[in-house]
Amino acid sequence: MLELLRNFLSGKKLIVIVILLAIPFVFFGSTSFGTTFTSYGTVNGQAVTQTDVNLATSQVSQRLQSVYGEEFSLDDLDEEVSVELIKSEIINQKTMIAQAKNLGLSVSLRDAKKEIINLEMFQGESGFDQNIFESTIRANGWTPEEYFELVQESIALDRMIGAMSSIAFPIQSDIQSLASILETSRDLNFLKVNKKVLIDSQDASMQEAEAFYKANPFLFLSNEKRDFSYIVLSYEEYKDKVVIPENYLDEAYVDYLGDLDKQTQNRISHHMIEKSNYDNVELARSKILQDFEKIKSGKITFEDLVSTSSEDLASKDALGDLGLSSGDAFPEEFENAIQIMNVNDISEVIELEDTFHILKLTEVIKAEIKPKSQVEKELLNELIDAEAFALLQDDFLELEAKVLDGVNLYELSNLIESTLEITGLQTSDNLQIKNFPDLAPSELFNSEIIPNKIEIFEGENSYAFIMLTDSVQPSIQPFDEVMDLAMLETKTEKANIFLNEFDNRAQKILLGEETLTEVEGISKENYKSVKRFSSLLPSEVINRIFESKLDTIIAHEAINGDRYWTQSSNEVVPALDELVEKASQYDEFYNSSLGRQFSGFIDHAMKQGQRVRLQNFAVNN
Repeated sequence: MLELLRNFLSGKKLIVIVILLAIPFVFFGSTSFGTTFTSYGTVNGQAVTQTDVNLATSQVSQRLQSVYGEEFSLDDLDEEVSVELIKSEIINQKTMIAQAKNLGLSVSLRDAKKEIINLEMFQGESGFDQNIFESTIRANGWTPEEYFELVQESIALDRMIGAMSSIAFPIQSDIQSLASILETSRDLNFLKVNKKVLIDSQDASMQEAEAFYKANPFLFLSNEKRDFSYIVLSYEEYKDKVVIPENYLDEAYVDYLGDLDKQTQNRISHHMIEKSNYDNVELARSKILQDFEKIKSGKITFEDLVSTSSEDLASKDALGDLGLSSGDAFPEEFENAIQIMNVNDISEVIELEDTFHILKLTEVIKAEIKPKSQVEKELLNELIDAEAFALLQDDFLELEAKVLDGVNLYELSNLIESTLEITGLQTSDNLQIKNFPDLAPSELFNSEIIPNKIEIFEGENSYAFIMLTDSVQPSIQPFDEVMDLAMLETKTEKANIFLNEFDNRAQKILLGEETLTEVEGISKENYKSVKRFSSLLPSEVINRIFESKLDTIIAHEAINGDRYWTQSSNEVVPALDELVEKASQYDEFYNSSLGRQFSGFIDHAMKQGQRVRLQNFAVNN
């Protein structure tokens, strides 16, 4: 949530934003983490629950979808990447929440409920609708207690962010000062030297080029060349080696049907008795057993019993509805009971630590069963992908062990019946390792690469075993092979000598003490009312101009090598009434700059002494 600061959300209700992010969680992909009752550790003493994981997953998913499109899913990422993104989000959330609590910004449950009552998503025809509230949050995986806690934390965060952003608000006088700086203009008089044109215009003979070549031989060294032998284990090639077992598709389709059973979702309602509402546990047990007998004997329907007697006030008005589960959302005792129930069946009395329950299975949603013809290709690809990866890993581990035993590269290629490839002598610019684009040639020209030693490189879906077999060190190239380069270097040297001599003349030309003679690449120009953001000159040059005193002559070299001698005059600073009009144009620019500075401070301050103890993070697909 630290990035909320970067977006300057002061003036908006953070509670609404967080809740709206939380609701759509169940619609994102199939990635889930553990079970509802897993412990994930702490951040700054704040316990990390399944609720926190769900919320962080939702926020990360929405952020990625805003960048890559609505079809993007966390399942598209490597497991390690998605887990780290979610961990980072949780750490940010909990760091902020801990800080808010330390500052005494926590709110009461009563205040949280007041906020919820005013949320538009829970409004019916006559205002807040309890049934809409219950059905909405439960259908999306939240219990009322979890939702209340989320809202309490959200309000606390909103208060803290509002307080912090108040010390980083834009001051009108500061914005006007910025506008003044950016709207101030100067008249410019300058000389420009186009370095490339000047170099090309220099006269140089072949004799001068050869003399330069002899005087500076190390400017004309050839590039080192190296020769490598290698074998590549490619995932794509191993897919061709996969053998499809007889009857595989028939057996895989049976497994597919079995997996569909695990995707079945069950909706339940419950009637609840709270033990703490009775003098002792036996009285509470007696009450739930009496209720059970009333249902079994037909004296009262389950729904009527819940609406009149259930002690779960959060679900009572929704006739006890607890939402859907595919086997891990409810307590284990509930899930075990559901497995032997049919729709509209009533369970035996179930005892939990603090409560007694009677369940009713109200709905069973089964996954769509696709015919074998529709899933054959998918099943076949799954086998090929898995087997190809396994074969690749087996061969890699075997070859890696052989390398440690001192086996040579030729023997390795024979072991896996692979072709031994040879690059021939190549420079780093021309070197290519077939079927292994993950390796930059510069890595093979590292000084640590020594002859006749097998180096192992790991790519995204492949491995390479590479050995340096020969090398040719840099040497001075014959003049006839580098005469064009020698000519260019000669002209460049002459251009540099000219520029050094021209420096004194340039100042006199700008002062009007000397006339500029026609030289290719050199021009004298002047502009009126040039501002700091002008594109007439390179930004590094124009910034230097506005940092200098008026009427002084400064020399500056641009990034591309061009030279400038500039003199500025007639500075015009906007009047106050003009600044008031112009200031609004710079609001966004100023806020963006201020936001970057402030968010950097917040990130640093909030994470001082951060204590992160996360555990049990593993993706279960």
